[in-house]
Amino acid sequence: MKKTLLVLAVLLVGLTTLFATGAQEEAAATETAWTPSQPITIMNHVAVGGAMDLYSRKWVEIAAKYTDATFVVDNNAGASGLTAGEWVLNQEANGYTVFALAPTYLDAVIQSELECSTYVDGFTFIYNLMADPYCVLVPETSEFKTFQELIDWARKGNVITLSEPNYGAKYIDAVQVFGSIEGVEFKAISYESAKNNFAALLGGQTVASVGNPGDTKKYAVRALVIGNPTKVPGLEDVPNYKELGYSEALDNISMWRGYAVKAGTPEGMIKWFQDLCDKVSADQEWIDYMAGNKLTVLTDKTEAFTQTVENEVVSTIEVLKSVDQISAGYKR
Repeated sequence: MKKTLLVLAVLLVGLTTLFATGAQEEAAATETAWTPSQPITIMNHVAVGGAMDLYSRKWVEIAAKYTDATFVVDNNAGASGLTAGEWVLNQEANGYTVFALAPTYLDAVIQSELECSTYVDGFTFIYNLMADPYCVLVPETSEFKTFQELIDWARKGNVITLSEPNYGAKYIDAVQVFGSIEGVEFKAISYESAKNNFAALLGGQTVASVGNPGDTKKYAVRALVIGNPTKVPGLEDVPNYKELGYSEALDNISMWRGYAVKAGTPEGMIKWFQDLCDKVSADQEWIDYMAGNKLTVLTDKTEAFTQTVENEVVSTIEVLKSVDQISAGYKR
C-alpha cells in the first residue's frame, strides 16, 4: 500500500511539473507571438521630405516584401522633435505607434531641461537603422580647399562662422570639433531647416557648415573633412580627423537614426518589428539605397541602441554645460 502511494505521489509530481512546464511554454509563446491587426503608424520627428521621413518611407516600401502589415508614415515636425516625441508618449503602448527619431530629439529634451526620466526613459529604443557621419562643408566656390587651410585662417585671428540647422546634434558636433582645436574661435549660427542653413552658407552669411556627406548631393557644397573611421563611398578623397592629426575620437561621432516605441509596448511586438528590421537591413535594395545616400547600415537592437542613446545624452549634457547653454544643476 505504501509502495503504491509512493508511486502515485511520484506520478503526481511528474504530471504537475509537466503541466507547469507546458503552461510556462504556452505563456512564453503567447507573450512573444504578435501579429498586427491594424495599421502601424511610424511618426517622424521631421517634416515631409526630411531625411528620416524619406528613409522611413523607403523602409516601409522594402518592408512590404516581407510582411502584409500596413504602415502609415506620418509627420509631426516641431520643436526639434519634441512635438512628435510627446505625441508618441501620449499614445497607448500597444505596438501600433513607432517613433522615428534622431539625436535632434534628445538635444531638444536636454536644451529644454526636461526630465529625462520621462522624455528619454519613457521610450524603448528598439532598432538603430543607420549612422550618418558629421562633416565640415564649404561652398564649392570657397577659397578653402582643405580643412587645414580653414584652421590656419582661424588661427590668424579670424572667427569661423558656422551655419547649422535646428540647433541640435550638429551644434553639439561643432562644439566638440572646433572647441577641441587649439587657437580656433568659432561662432555657430542656427537656422530653422537644412534648406535655410545652406541658403545662408551659399549666400556668404557663414564660412562653413556642419552637415552630413549626403548634403554634398543636395547642395553646391563640398566636404573638407568627414568624421568617420572608414572612407565614405564617393568621397574617398576626403580625409577624416585622424588622417589630419586630430583626435581619433572625432571620427566616432555620427548622427544615428532609428525607431523607438513607448515603454511598456508588448515584447512580442518589439521582437516582431526587430525581425522585420533585420530583413529590411539585409535587403540589397536597402543596402544600395543607404550607400547612395552615403549612410552606413546599422542593425543595433535594444541593448546596443539604448547604450548609444545614453552616451548621446551624457555627452550632450556635458557639451551644453560647457558653453552655458543649460544650467549647471541640470542632471540626467
